[in-house]
Amino acid sequence: MQIDKIESHKYIKLLEYALENRNFTKVQACEASGLSQSDFDFIKWQIFSLSAAQESFVSPNEEHEWKLAPQAFFNYLQFQEFKHAVNTAEVSKRIAIASIIISGLLAIASLVVSFG
Repeated sequence: MQIDKIESHKYIKLLEYALENRNFTKVQACEASGLSQSDFDFIKWQIFSLSAAQESFVSPNEEHEWKLAPQAFFNYLQFQEFKHAVNTAEVSKRIAIASIIISGLLAIASLVVSFG
């Protein structure tokens, strides 16, 4: 799985923008995330806890307070934890490979010393 591909997804960018900015317009969110306004209208139901004013038509330039839905926030946290786990696993793999190489070199050196 390519973490970079997921991390650059427009929905992730929208979540990150909403975490940094509580009040914004639909146009600002779309510019920051790369979503079209129709895509924003589609996904807003899953990402945000909408007020009555936000459930109907939202003017593109009208600023609102956008509250992340708990499920969206916790899913984002899980993604961050997964990303950290993948990075940690990669570091662990490199350390293990280095340890095997060092062990092999030490074994060869001990043989050379024993027979030398």
